[in-house]
Amino acid sequence: MLADVFYPDTIGGAGRIVYHLGLEFSQRGHEVHIITRNTDGKFPYYEELHSNLYVHRFFTPHKESLALLLLEIKNSYFMAKQLSMKIEFDIVCIHQSLVAIGPLSLDRLKNIPLVYYFHSPWHEEFLIKKQVKKGIMREWTKAIACLMRWIEKRMFLRSDRIIVLSQYIFHKVLEIHHFPKRKIVRIPGGIDLHHFHLPVGGKAAAKGIAGLPLGKTVFFTVRNLVPRMGLESLIEAFNGSETLRQKGLLLIGGTGFLEDRLKTMVDDFNLKDSIRFLGHIPGDDLPGLYQAADFFVLPTEKLEGFGLVILEAMACGTPVLGTPVGAIPEVIGSFDKRLIFDGMRWFDIRRKMEEVIEKPHGYHFDPEGCRKFVEKNFSWKKVASSFEKQVLGLM
Repeated sequence: MLADVFYPDTIGGAGRIVYHLGLEFSQRGHEVHIITRNTDGKFPYYEELHSNLYVHRFFTPHKESLALLLLEIKNSYFMAKQLSMKIEFDIVCIHQSLVAIGPLSLDRLKNIPLVYYFHSPWHEEFLIKKQVKKGIMREWTKAIACLMRWIEKRMFLRSDRIIVLSQYIFHKVLEIHHFPKRKIVRIPGGIDLHHFHLPVGGKAAAKGIAGLPLGKTVFFTVRNLVPRMGLESLIEAFNGSETLRQKGLLLIGGTGFLEDRLKTMVDDFNLKDSIRFLGHIPGDDLPGLYQAADFFVLPTEKLEGFGLVILEAMACGTPVLGTPVGAIPEVIGSFDKRLIFDGMRWFDIRRKMEEVIEKPHGYHFDPEGCRKFVEKNFSWKKVASSFEKQVLGLM
């Protein structure tokens, strides 16, 4: 597998998918090698994580720059070259385009079946992140995005199969790259059902452990604090709402460059008693917060390719409120459409959050029911079986 991100080196859903897919395959007797970044050399360059699961990391600098791009292409190339001289690979699975440029230029890998596990469009993520509105930098940004799109297209043309997480991404692939439908397969994401579990002793006990009030409706979100996540609208939803101020409590987990702005908004709106910032949440602490919350909130404004956090929260017995963006309606809607906001603006979010507080009987969801929904549809065993079927069919 070729991947820019890998759990636990990085946070986020894409890295978790690489890790758990590799782990599940290794447990089925397949020998899995993962080539990924070693940002600033902070991690071991080689690790055996499990019998048959090996991680090979190549150096990249932390700061995004042209040097990072060139070093990633060069270092991933030489790492793949060394491995291909010792190992006869049966299949190559790429998760991002950049890390694949170097390795796929090797003659040894050219005739091996290629699967692209496509998470989201590279150039769209880049444009959303940069959000340059004018000047020469805007033109440079557009040019770089065009190059990213072209590279991604080349990877698609090399691929024998494209795996997508949702119908939303399926249609993105058709819209952007006009790839043949017959080569695209939808396989939803999965989660670790042992790590994310129901609270022992129920919701009240989980709130007690987390130090949260029993008399308030607790909303929880954990996100990279960047613009597309909709966190500004979520905070604005609390401003001017006596119901949310008095009866609700919002917990925001995660870090990112918007953190100072979001905290300033909370100060300016005098919401310190209603909104708390938790910062980076270690993986071992995350299930306890999911369990203690009455609702998880996903206020995404752009490009949600799947939303693994939805499954994590529900596996812990907590229902999820989300905007009608990307794949969110697919996942939440297949459980209960009432949990989807009418829109992604602050007043859409406020209206639904007030409603779940004021009409609790209409929004009472059995924790066991939430978990069973995930167990039935999104276990890693089920995901890996579907992926294995596709892979073996190409060999």
